[in-house]
Amino acid sequence: MSVSARRLQQHILHGVLATFVVVSSLGFAATAHADEQGVQLLFTQQDAVQAFDLVSGHGFQIGTAIGLISGTSYVDFQFVPTGPPNGDALPIAFHNKVTITDIDGDQIFFDNDGTGSFHLGIPGAPFKGSGGPLRGTYVVTGATGKYSGWKVGSKFGYKAVATNPPAPNGLGNVYVEVTFRGRDDLK
Repeated sequence: MSVSARRLQQHILHGVLATFVVVSSLGFAATAHADEQGVQLLFTQQDAVQAFDLVSGHGFQIGTAIGLISGTSYVDFQFVPTGPPNGDALPIAFHNKVTITDIDGDQIFFDNDGTGSFHLGIPGAPFKGSGGPLRGTYVVTGATGKYSGWKVGSKFGYKAVATNPPAPNGLGNVYVEVTFRGRDDLK
């Protein structure tokens, strides 16, 4: 085989491989999009727990929201046990109040209701520290400024995780993803 024929064969092989990679990645992207079923990220929220009373389940956290709504976040929360522990995890429910304040001083307010599992931080348990996964809704309860057009009662899904370090009396953080299904959900 001549050098030019070998180069042509290599170019064809590279072209076939490149086409395969592009088609394969399009297939994976379409699958990922189909799995999401039109769910889009409204904002993420990253908060640090400032106070938490393990006995009452009451506390508050502050942090930052980033996305279609961006600014500082404040959450007044209370976890309530809904059943006996399953291993080191206590099933919980909660009704929280959330305020997000943007860079212009405009605010949007939410009720945040949901359920989850709160790992108790038992030494030797597989979950290190305390906390766990949470799910629920963010429901608009009011707003000011640019958010005042948002319809009170608009509901958004979310999932989150709260974690506290295994150190005694250590406070942790919360990561939240709030989602929506279409632009009509936003107002």
